[in-house]
Amino acid sequence: MAYCVHCGVKLGEGERRCPLCGTIAVDPAQPLDPNAPRAYPVRLPEQELKKSKRYLLAWAALLLLLPAGLCLLLDALTGGVSWSIYAAGALVLIFLSTAVPLLVTRHKTYWSLLTAFLSLSGYLFLVERISHSEGWFFLIVLPALTLAALQIALIIFLYRRGTLNKLTLLAAALAAVAVQCVGVEWLRSLARGEGTRFLWSPYVLAPCVFLSLVLFFINANRPVREEVRRRVHF
Repeated sequence: MAYCVHCGVKLGEGERRCPLCGTIAVDPAQPLDPNAPRAYPVRLPEQELKKSKRYLLAWAALLLLLPAGLCLLLDALTGGVSWSIYAAGALVLIFLSTAVPLLVTRHKTYWSLLTAFLSLSGYLFLVERISHSEGWFFLIVLPALTLAALQIALIIFLYRRGTLNKLTLLAAALAAVAVQCVGVEWLRSLARGEGTRFLWSPYVLAPCVFLSLVLFFINANRPVREEVRRRVHF
């Protein structure tokens, strides 16, 4: 039995090269037999398992839409369709949010955000209609969802352009939370005819703005930023 002159691995009779380092194996006393069994198994390149988007979408539909249909059927068999609409609507919402990232190839994040906004808006509108409590969707929910979607889209755009880094991204997210809370309370006050009243949103606004300003200051001050990065690995 021969050994590799470079790495010392034991070679089989049919080895033309070392299976470990690739060094040419030459043994004048033992001619090469190409038909001799290999001492080591031949490693084939790993094949990447690829699933088609339609295949994954079909499974998503089966796992989400089938329970939705089952809820509707059971509810109908017990005397009418009532609670099942909420469950079926939620499952359809999850399905739409899952399907879009599988189907689109460009601007996937923005399309996913738009789909989430439209599907959630549609679900909450359905809830308003079947609960017979009209008035809050168009006055509060739709403007609040629009504000949230616009803020998220703006933050994503700035981050992808490189305007925001990790610190300023967190600062922008805190500022967006503050704006969202103030906007929701303002919309609620207008919907109830109370004018402009802010009772609870300032308690969210103050710490969020303070932390946001602190993060912007840390990012602007290079020595402080490097020290924070070394300590918290941010």
